[in-house]
Amino acid sequence: MYYRPETHQTELARAVQALSREQWGGRRDIVVVGRDEALAGALEMAARFAASELPVLITGETGTGKELVARAIHLHDARHRRTFVSVDCSRYHDGGLLAGELFGHRKGSVPGATADRRGLFEEADGGTLFLDEVGDLPLPAQAMLLRALGEGEVVPVGGTQARSVDARVLAATSRDLEEMVAAGTFRADLYYRLRLLHVHLPPLRDRGGDWELVSDFYLDRLAGRGAARKRLSPEASRVLEGHPWPGNVREVRGLVDTGFHMSAGEVIEPAHFGHSLERVARDGQLRKLAAAQARGADLCARMLEGEGTFWEMVHQPFLDRELNRAQVREILARGLEATGGSYKRLMVKFGMHGGDYLRFMDFLRHHRLKPDRPRSSDG
Repeated sequence: MYYRPETHQTELARAVQALSREQWGGRRDIVVVGRDEALAGALEMAARFAASELPVLITGETGTGKELVARAIHLHDARHRRTFVSVDCSRYHDGGLLAGELFGHRKGSVPGATADRRGLFEEADGGTLFLDEVGDLPLPAQAMLLRALGEGEVVPVGGTQARSVDARVLAATSRDLEEMVAAGTFRADLYYRLRLLHVHLPPLRDRGGDWELVSDFYLDRLAGRGAARKRLSPEASRVLEGHPWPGNVREVRGLVDTGFHMSAGEVIEPAHFGHSLERVARDGQLRKLAAAQARGADLCARMLEGEGTFWEMVHQPFLDRELNRAQVREILARGLEATGGSYKRLMVKFGMHGGDYLRFMDFLRHHRLKPDRPRSSDG
């Protein structure tokens, strides 16, 4: 399948991308790919929260797109014409340096401070400040952030005079802040202030077939740089379908990049992804196969007993992402075993009419659903 915005993105995601291009140009456009309900709900919630002046806490595993959602909130905010300032708190191992970066510093107050400097809060005045990995803030900086949120003031490191700021704070973390509060490494009062508005991004492994839509997007972008258009082979798709995606969207991008450049032809095979994927992919595939076989066996048996038709029990649930490709292949493989490999006899067993033959076969071909089993000459 080739990438098409109308099939790979929700309507709201396309609107966010259009706004980002208008604001920042095509090179910094915000592209949220996927149609899973949990992802769509998170993006809708983010757009609604944009109308508030309160902080928003965005949680989710690494690589799920937390900064993209923060930028989407900014674009829907009344502040969208003002600056968006982003800082990765995990980059600063020295708490004093991070505090100086955020709140400014006086000359000589931190290593390398040869002059007074205003911080990112002041740079974001009137706009939005995005604190990525806010869980990495040291306790002194947490106290300073709490003051900025509560009183709209910052005091530079080494200074005594407060400065007024009006920056909307969006914060993100991949860490469990509740556990950190219990452990005493994150302030409870700051946590509850940040969490008044909360958006959680689901991991890619819980988003059904969204991984494939994401891979289509990155393959399309790579081809758009003047290279030949490439696609995943059926075997590569089967391997990736069983992968748990611990690195989420960021991992898809890395694997697609690797496969694209390792493949000499137009088809990307599993070997082109490199050795790092092999063990995890194999284990994930085994788990996926076991689940597919169990559900596939149940649905196939029910249709063979006349409890329902293929269109209502398999076709529509697959389009609604309630069934995945591996499960549909398992159902078809079991049905073909029961009918001697004949697709026409299978159609009768699965409650379809002879006039459905072309529709049925087109559906299987379009979605690459034909199982790798011997078939008779009529199929």
